[in-house]
Amino acid sequence: MKIRHTIENESTWEKLKADVVAGTAGALIQPFNEIDLTLENGEAITVVAAAHLPAAEDKPAGLRFVFKDCLEPHPMNKTWTNRGGYRASEGRRHLLEDVLPLLPVDLRAVIRPRKITEITEGKTLVYEDPLWLPSETDVFGRGHESLQNGVADGPDDFQLPIFLTERDRVKQREGFGTTPWALRSVHAGRTGNFCLVYSYGGPSYYTASDSWAVAPGFDL
Repeated sequence: MKIRHTIENESTWEKLKADVVAGTAGALIQPFNEIDLTLENGEAITVVAAAHLPAAEDKPAGLRFVFKDCLEPHPMNKTWTNRGGYRASEGRRHLLEDVLPLLPVDLRAVIRPRKITEITEGKTLVYEDPLWLPSETDVFGRGHESLQNGVADGPDDFQLPIFLTERDRVKQREGFGTTPWALRSVHAGRTGNFCLVYSYGGPSYYTASDSWAVAPGFDL
């Protein structure tokens, strides 16, 4: 019989960022490892290391995180439409203006904006955000388990190692239990919907004007 124990290591966001850029963070943190932190409003949350990002011509190596569980529900738009995609959405505004300032100052100082590419209304939109909702491809990949095979997401998106199984995709909301949670990808076949992770971890979609729980992500 083997008993597994959790090993804890001390670091800072600044030190972790330096290790990530140097390409040595793998010795300290791997996908599924967790970091507890307290938001500026006093709420305690946990973030999960989701993937190591390889160095590219324009960026050093990186590390992607996603919130372990969900924040309070928020609508993607005030009306039933996905026009303008995630870039033009109320949900994006909410994350950048209401949620991002709640992250600890030392974490905000080392976040690197993520390049987001979305394909909607026959257009390809490219922009960068420091805090974002995961895409359908981030969660389900581009295979048979996804709702629309990632057609609304750009070529840089890939299935994060922490979301390979339904169990891995299940999230909770405090005081509610397991909950569906919103993705940023538009539903390519419907003008009023975005993609959703259902409470059991499978793919679904939701009306843009309905409120669903959110589990943001960020990169170092």
